[in-house]
Amino acid sequence: MPVETFTDISAQGSAGGLSEIQRGVTSSIRFPAYGEDPATFSGIPKVTVTRDSDEAKVLEEVEAAEVAATEDDIAHFVVDIKGDEVPEVDLLTAVWSDGATSVTTYTEVVGGFVTSLRSISKKLGTDTVAPEPEVAMEREIALRDIEGACGVAFRNRYSREALDGPGTTDLLLSHPQAVKLLSVTVAGEEMDLDGLRVTAQGIVSGSANWPVGSGNIVVAYVHGYGSFPQAASPVRDLAAFRLTPAPSDVEERATSVTTDIGTYSIVLPGVRGARFPLPSVNAFVEDNAYVTVA
Repeated sequence: MPVETFTDISAQGSAGGLSEIQRGVTSSIRFPAYGEDPATFSGIPKVTVTRDSDEAKVLEEVEAAEVAATEDDIAHFVVDIKGDEVPEVDLLTAVWSDGATSVTTYTEVVGGFVTSLRSISKKLGTDTVAPEPEVAMEREIALRDIEGACGVAFRNRYSREALDGPGTTDLLLSHPQAVKLLSVTVAGEEMDLDGLRVTAQGIVSGSANWPVGSGNIVVAYVHGYGSFPQAASPVRDLAAFRLTPAPSDVEERATSVTTDIGTYSIVLPGVRGARFPLPSVNAFVEDNAYVTVA
């Protein structure tokens, strides 16, 4: 799988964007992310980056590097992340500050990419040209939408969540296809992972009951398929579809279109059970939705 080190997606929290890098690969994170308004710093900001999984500092008060204006005519700041500092999927928090102005951004460390940027650009053809960061952004949005519809991640992702103690031996995580526990704390005390088991259905169990409580158990874990090649085509097609300008002569509310050849129905999300505007993507979701049997 080709190494790609930058993908901007929708904003998280009140400030900053969410970008992506691949685990184990030396990469860089950028501010501002694609399509975002820049902050005004008095000079070059310093950056502090922390890992969500253990809150250990990856970079401590490192001065960012300024890069020349790019396709959006905005000067950006970047900071490098070494591959050995992100050996596992995770969530990085970066605080960019000049002492007076401070902005927080988030970078997800992911297991890989289900389809390449080149394949999406090739699907677009020569009539539509999109900047690489925009293609990357649409790829991630398409992937997350499809994962949301299927209820499972099609590549390894990171999650940390506070759960209510059930008072039984089985603790249910929010995401299925759990593959690895990274840390578990109960009432602030870290547990030994050797005595815990996690299933693909997202059930964590041990030899004793989990204590009853509200948000008293915090679990950090890896979930999602390590590889799922079947997801490449629907993600590519949906991203390319969203990057392609809609024909100007088709009414936005139309459910069908008539040409000299005949009349064709338009696939509309939410109409006749369709989740997405492409039949092939709807078929993928129908075939690959994650189902658990109680």
